[in-house]
Amino acid sequence: MTRITPFVFAAWFVVGCGTPETVELVREPTPAEVDAVCSAEDAAKDELSAAQWRVGELEREVAVSEGKVKELEARLSSGGGGQLRQELERYRALVTETKAELAIAEAEKEQLLVALADTRAELGETKVVLARTKEQRDEAREDALYNRWQKFVATAQLEICDKGNRRKLGGCREAVTAALATTARQAQFAHCIRSDQAMPLVHELEKAATLPQYAQMMDEESKQVKGWYVEYCDPTLPEKMDAPLAEQHLPNPTNTQG
Repeated sequence: MTRITPFVFAAWFVVGCGTPETVELVREPTPAEVDAVCSAEDAAKDELSAAQWRVGELEREVAVSEGKVKELEARLSSGGGGQLRQELERYRALVTETKAELAIAEAEKEQLLVALADTRAELGETKVVLARTKEQRDEAREDALYNRWQKFVATAQLEICDKGNRRKLGGCREAVTAALATTARQAQFAHCIRSDQAMPLVHELEKAATLPQYAQMMDEESKQVKGWYVEYCDPTLPEKMDAPLAEQHLPNPTNTQG
């Protein structure tokens, strides 16, 4: 019977502030491993089916031989020679031998029934573990993507809001967050991470300079961020669902500005 083994690995994830912590997760199995797991129950079913067929065949052989014994006993009771008696003894021996084989086949069938039940239970536990682990992995990836987003916003605030008193700096940081935390821009940021490209950056557009490809001005209507742009990645590259730290959600945007 195929044994189901866990697919365990250790991964580094940054959770909140401070030093990274190691989280032990069950990785997604490879296609070959998935096939092995999924075929375990089928293999057990095939073995059981063959055993059941064997038991049925032996039961039929016993029934045929016992019928022949009764027929020969009836013929001998009406008189018969030594040849008839020898045939009767042969069929009686065949009945005994076939019943012994049947007993072994039935025992093997019972063992396979138990093995199939164990395999189904094991597969059920494995599915639960894989589902729980996928949830853990997705949560860790969401946390990691959220942390990278927070770092991106914080870095942009430091780049843009470098002068002024506390009140002025506070207003500038709010303007930066409002300009960045939109539905469209969060989606662009997430795409860069999921497609394993460089994380977006903010820059100040120099006079007479041309806006780089894939870049967008932050908000020319806001005096705090006027003249600043976000340099994004190539939006046409496909996302890689196995890219590091690339999964799911970002915080809800404060507005829907593109």
